Amino acid sequence: MRSFLFAGLLVSLAAPAFAAAPIKVSLLTGKAEVKSSPEGKGVALAVGKTVSEGDTIETKEKSLLELALPDGSKLRLGASTKVTLTEAHFGANKERNVSVSTWVGRVWAKVAKAVGGSDTFEVETRNAVAGVRGTSFAVHAAADLSAVVRVYAGTVGVRKGDGAEAFGNAKTRKQIPGPSQIDKKQWEEIIAGSMKQVKVTAAGEISPAEDFADSGDDVEWAMWNKKRDSAAN
Repeated sequence: MRSFLFAGLLVSLAAPAFAAAPIKVSLLTGKAEVKSSPEGKGVALAVGKTVSEGDTIETKEKSLLELALPDGSKLRLGASTKVTLTEAHFGANKERNVSVSTWVGRVWAKVAKAVGGSDTFEVETRNAVAGVRGTSFAVHAAADLSAVVRVYAGTVGVRKGDGAEAFGNAKTRKQIPGPSQIDKKQWEEIIAGSMKQVKVTAAGEISPAEDFADSGDDVEWAMWNKKRDSAAN
């Protein structure tokens, strides 16, 4: 069974039974907190604590957080980052439906390869959704609603977001026809391979994939994450 992402549509074919599962804090440098809603009261996080579907997580200045998912994937948040776990369902055979809404800040996803079954792993900003299978990629969401998706291994499909009303809310999935109906050029433009980036403007316009080289703060962020990725293999 397979899943596809493309131009405003999420395809999930023949999904098996999933269950919500807690996600454990595996590393924390500095301070972070969890809220039951984006505007709720924060509770301090610590290594070994768990977060669940629907929780909003915020890191403070000069802080780094790593979350260990039941399927073996890792999700890392940079300093001053805010995300909501809008979906966190896992099956018995490492199938997963994961969606992370990024309000602002830096997110790195080290996505474990699926053994089988229906599988989706998305990181969204308010203007775009990046979906993957078995890869490492980073999303930087700016306060002005623009974003950059950078792929360090594997491939990522980037599509337009589902709109402001849907952002940060629980996901509803529907079965729809497969990707054969998509225009070939359109499909290629939203796929980014290793060491490619896709830029999203504040207005939600998505650029074609292009080469990139880390610079400034991105160098330290990428090096730290790559080291963590290697340790997890």
